[in-house]
Parts: sequence; C-alpha cells; structure tokens
Amino acid sequence: MNFIKTSFLSGLSTAISLIARLISTKIVAVYLGTNGMFLMGQLKDFLRLGNTISSFGIENGIIKYTSEFEKQEIELKGIVGTSFKINFFSALIVSGLILVFKEKVSDFLQINFNQNFYFLILICSVISASIHTCFLSIYNGLKKIELYVLINIFSNILSAIVIILLVLEMEIIGAFYALALNQILSLLINVMFYIYYRPFKIKWILESFITENLKKLSKFSVMAIAGPTCLIISTFIIRDHIYNEFGSDYAGSWEAMWRISAIYLLFLITTFKFYLIPTFSKVNDEKLKQEVFKIWKVTIPIIIIITIGVYLTKNIIIDILLSKEFVLINAIIFFHLLGDVIKINCWVLGNIMISKADTKSFVFFQIEWSAIFIILSYLFIDMYGFVGVSISYFITYIIHFTLLNLYYRKLLWLK
Repeated sequence: MNFIKTSFLSGLSTAISLIARLISTKIVAVYLGTNGMFLMGQLKDFLRLGNTISSFGIENGIIKYTSEFEKQEIELKGIVGTSFKINFFSALIVSGLILVFKEKVSDFLQINFNQNFYFLILICSVISASIHTCFLSIYNGLKKIELYVLINIFSNILSAIVIILLVLEMEIIGAFYALALNQILSLLINVMFYIYYRPFKIKWILESFITENLKKLSKFSVMAIAGPTCLIISTFIIRDHIYNEFGSDYAGSWEAMWRISAIYLLFLITTFKFYLIPTFSKVNDEKLKQEVFKIWKVTIPIIIIITIGVYLTKNIIIDILLSKEFVLINAIIFFHLLGDVIKINCWVLGNIMISKADTKSFVFFQIEWSAIFIILSYLFIDMYGFVGVSISYFITYIIHFTLLNLYYRKLLWLK
C-alpha cells in the first residue's frame, strides 16, 4: 500500500474522528473551563503512561514483525501469541501497582469522589487498553488498514458521545469516568469487528510464549516507553510550573493549545502509524533515503498550509472549538505552530530509529528533547513570561531537528 492511498484511508478515519473530537473538546471547554482542562491534562498524562507501560511498549515491534512475517504462518502466530501474553500480563502488573499506590494516584489526579469504584474502572481500562493496542498493532502490521480505520472511527465516535453525556451530567467527575470507560468501550468495538473480519486466527493468542520473540519485541519496549515517558514528564513539569507562576487559566490554556495541535497533526500522525514503520523496516541505504525525501515532499507543504490556516483563523478556532475563556492561547500560538512544522519532520527521522530498533539512539534523542524543553521553558518563561513556553517549544525542535540531521548525515546528505 503506497503512501498516498494510506494517507487517504487514514485521512478518512481522521476526518470523522476530528469532528468527534471537536464537539467533545467544545463541551469540555464550555462546561469545565481552563481549570477542568488542566485537571484532564493530568489524567490524560497518567492514562497514557499507564497504557504504554501496560502494553510493555511493544506496539511498534508487533507492527514490524507481523509485517515481516505476514506470509510465514509459523513465525507469525509465534509473534501474535508472545505479543498477547506480554500485553496481558504487563497490564495485570500495572493494575496491581495502581491498587497498591491508589492513594498517591488519587492525590495526583485530585480525585475526591468514590475512589474504590473509580479505581475498579481504571484497572479494567488499563487491561482493556493493553489488549486493544495489541490487536490494533497486529492489524497494522498485517496491513488490514480498512479494519483499523473502521475500529478507530467507531471508537472515536462512541468516546465522544460518552464524554459529552458524562460531562453534561457530572462535570469534571464525569470527564474522569469517561476517559477511563472509553478504553473499555474501544476494546468491545475491536472484538466485534474482529468477529466479523477474522483478520487472524484467535487461537494464535494462545500459542506458546517464545523467549526469542520476547527479545525481539523488547528492543522496542524501551523506545516506546522512553518516548511517552519523556513527553509526559516534561509536559507535567512545565504545566505545573505554568500553574505555579500564572495560575490555572494559563496552565489550562497551554493544555488547550496542545489539544488544538493534536487535532490538526492527527492527519499526519495516523498516516505515519500506518506507513512509516512497515515501510522503513523493509528498506535501507538509498531506498530509505528516497522514502524519507518522498515523505518530506508531501508532509512539509501540508503542515505549512495547515499551520498558516490555523494561525489566520485562530480567533475563530478559539471561539468555536473552545470558548473566550481560552483567549490566552493567542499569546503562545505563533511559536507553537512554528514548532509543529519542524516537529513533523523530526518524527519522520525518529521513525527510522524505531523501524531499525536503534534503541540507544532513540532514547538519547528523547531525553535530549525533554531536557532541552524543560530547561528552555524555565529560562524563557522567566525572561518573557507566558509566551516563553512556546518560544522554548520552537527552539527545542530547531535544536532537535539539527541533531537528528547530524546523526543521519551519511544517509541523507553525504553521497
């Protein structure tokens, strides 16, 4: 499947998901305000980190090896069986840790309602998310893109409906329940579509655990855990610093800026998941270089057009997507958009490391990005105020992209 066709299918999924996200984000913004957006940012970071660890970070490894062994049933079912067991038992371990440390988790999330019932749902959510991620990765590696797209469409629509209904009924508590319940509902949708399409034999998940497959997949776990962990830690530290310096209105507005960014970047990110890792896994040297430049020729004009459009219509976007309470976004949107232009191109190069299981380099660049972002944010917030956080975001990606190009200079720039 070529990049254009993959882009079309992922674009279809993203367009429908985008509408659902726009509506749910608007409801959250109007009914919960900047403080609610701040608290939801805390919960989303926690869930994202928990889901990454509970799946042992092998998502990209599953995609790589199911893609490689697509025509070799013995090897393929071994990968599927080992992957499922890793995901399931890792989720059980994470769930146990959540129960042991539930008081600290409760303080972090600022939960002040029926903790026991919520944590029961949270544990089911973690296990469901791990199995759901495992199955989606298998579909992706097998290039069952239509199936992947349908599951994403229905999951996003249902998730939007649930969060809207619960926020309207229970406000911030409803939002907390919705974010946990959505993982469970997504797995149920996944199971229903699996029963209809049968993309692989279900008995494969019961195949014997193969230690050699664990070694292969674990190369990706460090990368998959390092990426979200560095991002979550850095955004949590910076969000907390903004909150302490300026208050919840500023912290909530910064969180909302990330949401806007995530919405328009969703088109390209989804395509990357479908295309980059399976493709980069199979090519090297000159062919790999050609793929990188072919993708840049598509992504660079697209991201420039999108960011210009977002900037020119920023006031309309804030009014329609959020509310006038988030007007502080105007102070940070310009440099954040510039950062996103460079960010997309960094992701293309980062996916080379993932596809080639270049673990040490990937982890180094994740830590480098996180450290620079935190340091520059503290420095520029002190120098320029709230706008300093977006200036640091932009400069961080300039430095990050420069270092990535230096690392890949032989592949990309030297003959």
